[in-house]
Amino acid sequence: MLDLPVDSFWQDIRHGARALRQSPTFTVVVALTLGLGIGANTAIFSVVNSLLLRPLPVREPDNLVVLAVSHEGNQEPHPPSYLDYLDYQNQARSVSAIAGYLIGFVGLSADRRADRIGACYVTPNYFQMLGIQASLGRVILPSEGLKPGADPVLVLSDDFWRRRFAADPRVIGKVVRINGRPFTIVGVTPPGFRGTYAILSVDAFLPLGMASESAEYRESLTQRDSHDLRLLARLQPGVGLDAARTEFDLIGKRLARQYPDTNKTVAVHVFPEHLARPEPNAAGANPVVATIFMALTGMVLLVACVNVANLLLVRATLRSKESAIRAAIGARPLRLIRQFLTESLLLALLGAGAGIAVGRWVSGLLASIRLPGDMPIHFDFDFDWRVFGYVAGIALFTGIAVGLVPALRAARVDLNHALREGGRGAAAGGGRHRFRNLLVIAQVAGSMLLLIAAGLFIRSLSNAQSVDLGFEPKGLLNLSIDPAQQGYDEIRGTEFYRQIEERVRALPGVESVSFAHSVPMGYYSLAEYINLEGQRLQGPQRPIAGYNLVGPDYFASLKIPILLGRGLSRDDHAGARPVAVVNQLMAEKLWPQRDPIGARFSFSGPEGPYVEVVGVSKNGKYGWLFEDPGMYFFVPLAQKYVSLRALHVRTRLPPQTLALSIQQQIRALEPDLPVHDVMTMEQALQGGNGFFLIRMGALLAAALGLLGLVLAVVGVYGVVSYSASQRTHEIGIRMALGAEASDILRLVVGQGLILVAAGAALGLIAALILSRFVANFLFGISPQDPMTFAGVAALLGAVALVACWLPARRATRVDPLVALRYE
Repeated sequence: MLDLPVDSFWQDIRHGARALRQSPTFTVVVALTLGLGIGANTAIFSVVNSLLLRPLPVREPDNLVVLAVSHEGNQEPHPPSYLDYLDYQNQARSVSAIAGYLIGFVGLSADRRADRIGACYVTPNYFQMLGIQASLGRVILPSEGLKPGADPVLVLSDDFWRRRFAADPRVIGKVVRINGRPFTIVGVTPPGFRGTYAILSVDAFLPLGMASESAEYRESLTQRDSHDLRLLARLQPGVGLDAARTEFDLIGKRLARQYPDTNKTVAVHVFPEHLARPEPNAAGANPVVATIFMALTGMVLLVACVNVANLLLVRATLRSKESAIRAAIGARPLRLIRQFLTESLLLALLGAGAGIAVGRWVSGLLASIRLPGDMPIHFDFDFDWRVFGYVAGIALFTGIAVGLVPALRAARVDLNHALREGGRGAAAGGGRHRFRNLLVIAQVAGSMLLLIAAGLFIRSLSNAQSVDLGFEPKGLLNLSIDPAQQGYDEIRGTEFYRQIEERVRALPGVESVSFAHSVPMGYYSLAEYINLEGQRLQGPQRPIAGYNLVGPDYFASLKIPILLGRGLSRDDHAGARPVAVVNQLMAEKLWPQRDPIGARFSFSGPEGPYVEVVGVSKNGKYGWLFEDPGMYFFVPLAQKYVSLRALHVRTRLPPQTLALSIQQQIRALEPDLPVHDVMTMEQALQGGNGFFLIRMGALLAAALGLLGLVLAVVGVYGVVSYSASQRTHEIGIRMALGAEASDILRLVVGQGLILVAAGAALGLIAALILSRFVANFLFGISPQDPMTFAGVAALLGAVALVACWLPARRATRVDPLVALRYE
C-alpha cells in the first residue's frame, strides 16, 4: 500500500491518539494546563469582541462613523448640538446620511402599571439610515418628529415588548402614557436590536421632536451650545475616513466663523463607530485597554505553553528509544517531526475544547456583572465566529509552539546511544537540561510580569478607595424620582417634593434630608460657561464649570465642609436673590487674591441672570473618580426647578433599613411613580463613574497573575522534581559518601532557586520597561512602585522556595543502596 500523504496523515492521528490514550494522566494535565491559558484568552477576547469588534446589527455597519466635537473648556470628544447637526446634514458630501439620538428615561404607564424605561429620542431618518425594519408594525417615519411636540408615537424594542407586554401582537395601536402624555405604539424592533449606544439596552424609541416635552432635553433642540445629540453617519461609497475628517474639519471652521459666540473653538472629529463605544472620548483608550489585557492573557498562555513544552520535552526524552527504533526501520526525520507535532496539535485541540468551556464560564460571569442602580446595562459576551476563529488560531499556534522543539529533538536522536542506553543516557544530556532551564526562566519571568501588573492594579484600587471624595458617603441613602414621568408640572412637582421631604424627615432614625439633581459620580452631569460680572469674555476666554442643583440641607446631608461664608438655606427661595456656593478651585481661579463672597457670575449667558457667591465649599469628586480637580458650584433647586431629583437621606441607622419606609411614603403620595436607584451612597460609588472600572481591572489582573503564578510554580516544581529524579544515582553516591540531608536539600533547592532568581530578574527588567504603558490607568501610584515590585518578588520567591523544597525533601529520602543497585 502506497504511503499517500492523506493515509500517512490519518496514521499520524491514529498513532498520536493511541499514544495519548496510553498516558491519560499526562494527557489530562496538559489539556487542563492549555485549557486554562486558552480559556483566559478566550474570555478576554470575547469581551474585546463584544465591545470593539462585533458590528452593530444594522445594514452595512462597517461604514458607520461617529461624529463628535471638542472645544475650549472641554477637550474630550463629546456629542455635538442639534443645530450643528442640521448644518452638518446640509453641508456634508462625504456621508450619505447623518442620524442622531438622545438617551434618557421616561415613565411609561399602561394597564394600571407604571415603569421607568430607557428611551431613545431619534431623528426621523434614524431607522432608515440603519436599515432597520420593524418585526411588527412599523418604525418611525421620516416625516415624524420634525416639529417639537408633534407625532407622539412609540416603537418598542423586542426585549421590552416581550418583557412588558408578553409579546402580545395586539400591542400595535395601543395607547400608553409617556410622562403623563398619550402615545401610540406603532411598532416593535427586530430581535437583537437594542439601539446604537453600546452596553445600553434601549426599551423604546420616540421621535426626536418629542424631546421638547422632556425637561431634561427641552433646551437641546434650540441652543447651539447644548451638546447632547449623539450622531452616527454613513460614509458615501468609496469615501475614506481621512476624506470625511477633512470635510468635517472645514465645516467646523465654517460654523466657527458663522457662529463665533458658540462655535469659535469647536472642532469636529470623526471616529470609526466601533472605536467610539460607548462614548467617542474612549476612542483612544479602548484599543490601549484591550491591548493591555490581551497582552496579560497572552502572557498567561505563554506561561502555560512553556509548562507544556517542558512536559513534552521530558516525554520526548523518555521516548527517545521509540524514536530511535522508528528511525532505524526507515522513518525519516521529517516523518518523526510530523508525528510529534500531530500529538502536540491533538493536545492543543483538547486544550482548546477545555479552553472554550473555561472561556464560556468566565465570560458568562463577566456578562452577569451588574452596575449598581437601574441603568439598563446589557453585556453580551456570547461567542460568535470571531471568538471560535480566535480559539482555532491560538490552538494551532499553541500546538506548534509547544511541540516543535520536542519534535526537532526527537528527530535528531542518536541511534546508537539511544538503543544502547535505552533512552536513559539521553535524558541526561546537558543541552536538554539547559533548554528546559531556559523555559523555566521564561515561565518565572512571565509570572513576574503578570504579578507586578496585578499588584499595580490592586494597589491602585486601594489608593482610589482611600481618596478624599470631598463628602462622607457612609450613612447616606440615595433614591431618585421624577414626577414629570406622571405628568407633573413645576407647581405640582414643587409641592410634591415639599411633602416628600416633610414625610421622610419625620421618619425615626433620619438625621437630615436633601434633594439634588445629580448624585456625585452619577450618570447625570451639568456644565456651563461662566460669565463674570463686569467682564465681557468671549469664546475660549470663558471658563466652564460643572454644577449641581441642590436643596438647603445638601451640605449637611453629604457632610461637605463650607470653608468660607455659608451654605444654602431655606431663605434662598424662588423670590430671593439668586445665589451659589462655589468650590475652592473656582474661587481661587475666578477671584484670585480676593474674597469671593459677594462676587457675581452668570451661567446663563452674558446677559444674566447673575448669581451671588455666598459660600465656598471644599473641593471634591463630582463627575468621576479619575477627574482632575475642576471648577464646580451649587445653586438652589428652589431657584431653578428640575423634575428629576435624587433624595439624599443621612441616617443614624443602617441606611438600607429605611429604604422601604421611604418608598412607602413616596407611594402614599403617588402610587404609580417609579422609584429608582435605591441604594446607599457607598453602593452608588461602585458604578461606572466610580470604582467599577478600577475594581474590575484589579480583579482581572489579580486573577491572571494568580493563574500565571500557579502555572509557573508547577513548571518549577516539575523541572526540579524531574532533575532530582535523573540525579538519583549521583545523590545515592553523595549520601553513601556521607552527605547529610541538609547538603542534598541545598543542592536541589539551590538549583531550582537559581532558575527562579534568573527568571525573576528578567521579569523585573521587563516590568520596568513595559510598566509605563499602564501608567495612565493607575490611580495615585507610580508604574515603577518599589513596594509592588518588592512585594511581588518576595511572594514569588517564597512560593518558588516551597516548589523547590518539596522535590528536594523527597530526594533526601533516597536509599543509597537502592539508588546504586537501580543504576
